[in-house]
Amino acid sequence: MSKKTITGEDGKTYNVKEKKAWYKKWWVWIIAIIIILIIGASIGGSSSDDSSSSSKEATTKQTKDADDSGTANTKEISVDNQTAKVINQTSYNPNFTDSSWAGTSVKIDKVTVSKIKPLTDHDEDNNVYKGVVKVHYVVKPTRDISFYATQGTLNTNDGQQVNANEYTSDDFDGDINKGAEKSGNVVYTLKSLDKVSDIKSLRLKWDANYDTDDIDDNNSNKTYDITVNLHN
Repeated sequence: MSKKTITGEDGKTYNVKEKKAWYKKWWVWIIAIIIILIIGASIGGSSSDDSSSSSKEATTKQTKDADDSGTANTKEISVDNQTAKVINQTSYNPNFTDSSWAGTSVKIDKVTVSKIKPLTDHDEDNNVYKGVVKVHYVVKPTRDISFYATQGTLNTNDGQQVNANEYTSDDFDGDINKGAEKSGNVVYTLKSLDKVSDIKSLRLKWDANYDTDDIDDNNSNKTYDITVNLHN
């Protein structure tokens, strides 16, 4: 408070204390600043929540859109010299082994069935493919052999018979020497496939042989004919 001099009715002068206006008091401004900071923080938090909510809604929509399209992550596979878009895909691990011929171990350890966006193969009479089956072979002979899995055939449980797609398959078969281990994928293209789960078993046929001077050796030529059941 400050002092102010006034003159009374009796002609005498008096010193009186003068009160400061409320807005001139320091503690009023401190309270005002605190209130402003609280209001600002509240508005900023609300804006952040709205932004976070919008971001979550956008992410959810993107995920739903991806699910509606049939696959969250777009995949592609090669067919001949073209690229096929995968709609749905399932892999199996049948752990199949055949050692019935000439001491040769043949393993099929992975099968992948893919439903693809219809693909017109311009190199093969404009055939339209809707599915791809990929079979992974591991071959280990105990003598020199010739092995032709990429020239074989596939029969599916739903009645389709197709030749192996030699151009798209891996180059791993042919002559395989004793003690070597060769592995690779053989690819088969299907003209019909509604769902990957429709393919429940595969019948696979291919030829193999070895050279011999024994005219009585009736085992030198082999036609493999095996059935692989697929399980999730």
